[in-house]
Amino acid sequence: FWLLRCYEKMTGVVEKIIFVWNNPAVDLPEDFIPPQGVENTVPIRVSRRYRNWMTNRFDAPSRMAHRFGPILMVDDNLFVTAGLISGMLDYWKSKACRKRCAVGLDPRYVNPYTQKYELYRSIKLGSDPNVVISKTFLTSNKNIRRFMDHWILVKRSRPPRNTCEDISLSLFITRKLRIMPVFVKTEDYNPDVEVSSQQKFLSEKGDFIGSRFGISDYDGRDWVKGNWSRRRHICVAYNFAYHGRVLRNILVNYARK
Repeated sequence: FWLLRCYEKMTGVVEKIIFVWNNPAVDLPEDFIPPQGVENTVPIRVSRRYRNWMTNRFDAPSRMAHRFGPILMVDDNLFVTAGLISGMLDYWKSKACRKRCAVGLDPRYVNPYTQKYELYRSIKLGSDPNVVISKTFLTSNKNIRRFMDHWILVKRSRPPRNTCEDISLSLFITRKLRIMPVFVKTEDYNPDVEVSSQQKFLSEKGDFIGSRFGISDYDGRDWVKGNWSRRRHICVAYNFAYHGRVLRNILVNYARK
């Protein structure tokens, strides 16, 4: 509830909040959404979903937001400051992105040679990250709508393969537009956790543009659940098979630069 209270005050940065309630087993509490129509607050729209599909976060803005505008997807276990959101939008509008690419905060790497998902390879070998994950993912609604039209990829992202939606969207944008994602440097705050390896990697890329709070050191599902990484590998292999040699060539050429 307090997250929505904070986001609704970002009138200079956020145009609309779409809150996706993705828990069909539990009703949304009546007092969970702040009162609407209050002056100088961002309007909140609720999308109640009756199946726990991770692609619901893509379907909601494709139906409830401007078709060409920027969409920032944020997990509910973290808070992103207005300064960071504004900075991500600046990167999205920059010449490197031109309102086309994906912008992320958490560097991840897909190996075009082994066709595997490798969480820390980009840091260990010096290769730049090439995949955005949905923890904090910004792109145009047009890209999201395009992805949702590819029903095979959308279906692949649903249970029991509910681990594939962000990788599939990120690689889809790379393949469709032949443009690589952009990663933004941020400060992560969690009093119980040291600075993550991902952020140590980004710390050499420039100045912080903002902060987010409540982040754990690792993308928990990447390492806690024994089969999560295996399912991510399967997802990556499927995307390479779906997009063919073109995707591999784009990523290989990018890695060589």
